[in-house]
Amino acid sequence: MNYPALFDLAGDVDFFERHGSQAQQNELGVKRKPDTSEAALLGMRQAISAFYQRELQCGDGSVAYVLERSPDVYLLTVHVKDLAMLRLEFEGSNLTRRVGNPNIHMVLEYSAKTGVARSLVKGGVKYHTMLLEAFSEHLLGVKVEAHRIKPPTLDLSALRLGFDVPQALTTDGFMAVQVKTLSLLSPHGDLKIECTATASSDQQCVTELIAEAFPSENPLKRNWQINSAHINLYYPPQPGKMRSKVITIEITRKGRLNLHKFDAKMQAQLEGYLVTLGILDAGQTLSANEQQPGEDAFQSEPAFQE
Repeated sequence: MNYPALFDLAGDVDFFERHGSQAQQNELGVKRKPDTSEAALLGMRQAISAFYQRELQCGDGSVAYVLERSPDVYLLTVHVKDLAMLRLEFEGSNLTRRVGNPNIHMVLEYSAKTGVARSLVKGGVKYHTMLLEAFSEHLLGVKVEAHRIKPPTLDLSALRLGFDVPQALTTDGFMAVQVKTLSLLSPHGDLKIECTATASSDQQCVTELIAEAFPSENPLKRNWQINSAHINLYYPPQPGKMRSKVITIEITRKGRLNLHKFDAKMQAQLEGYLVTLGILDAGQTLSANEQQPGEDAFQSEPAFQE
């Protein structure tokens, strides 16, 4: 109530962080600070409004602003006026009818260091392209042709034999390691299954359980692709306690990892295990697409960096 503008900015940042995994990442090829003057924002808003008037016969009003959320990383927010609709709402115990215009919300995050933009807008490729072109032409001063950056893929086939990293047990203090869950895709891509070792497995790897359950039809030996995995590493129970502390690595073929949740020392340790297995290359870092929403983690070219 006291700081409405700050509240709106915080809400837009939170919106992008919660839905950032759905954002499209594109290389604009332009590395410059955007022009955030009223004239530049007005030109961009008019271009966006014209697009919505052609496509959906709405958009005769809009609001836009830019926030520099970290050095050379900018967050653009645009609100466009949608078609009017009748709303039924309660005010206290009274039901009221109100005509209002819903909000079409779109967000774009741009790194001036790398020229990469992440866009979040409903409607598909055409709408993402519209937002990127309007932003580039009016705020960057250049007409560009955006190129979609494909996220990297990781080869998880090493997990077919379990989690074979002796260092975890002999040096780093873990008493047991377990491939807890595997998501598998059939060779033709028409069947997907997920296998999880239950608590009664006594920390046995799900790879071993699959081999025991399907001795002649083991999907791990029939070229089924591993799409994702959960790997548990167990510390010995502390004195006086029954339960072990568990460290869980979550990893997908598309490169999503949860290592950012751990401190630097543990993150380096877990990355070392994945390098040993051949899943990651030595020195490989996570791109913005691979981070969970809300993490301002950017790497060198071509993705974001702080």
